[in-house]
Amino acid sequence: MIIDKISNYELYEGINKRLDQAIEYIRNTDFEKLRINTYKVDGDELYFNLMEYETKKAEERFWESHNRYIDLHYILEGTEFIGYEQFERLSVKENYNEADDYWIMDGSLHSKVCLQKGDFMICFPNDVHMTAIKVNEPKKIRKIVFKVKI
Repeated sequence: MIIDKISNYELYEGINKRLDQAIEYIRNTDFEKLRINTYKVDGDELYFNLMEYETKKAEERFWESHNRYIDLHYILEGTEFIGYEQFERLSVKENYNEADDYWIMDGSLHSKVCLQKGDFMICFPNDVHMTAIKVNEPKKIRKIVFKVKI
């Protein structure tokens, strides 16, 4: 898992060529002109979901993990907590969904990070994460989540 500001991405460049491609796309795209949707950059190899939602209490959220894709979360507007945990420290709540590449996990929230506009978080397979957790009070979030095929 990597958490940082987009302006510091050079520190991580070269880890994965598709991640580099996603960052380049972020740097060169005006997301204000795009609507909520899924956008293909390189077919199923690299795409992103542009989403908006309101943050909630952690008890109303769920843990997820992936197998075939790396998630790159990038905050466009708002502030949210994202919980994180190692896969082996949680239990499987729903078996792996091959078609949509996710596990739903169960367990306590012990660690979280606060992301705000301009921050990114890279979740590698087995980096279990819980998104959309409110900071103080519910807030609207606008963000993109790149799906980067391994």
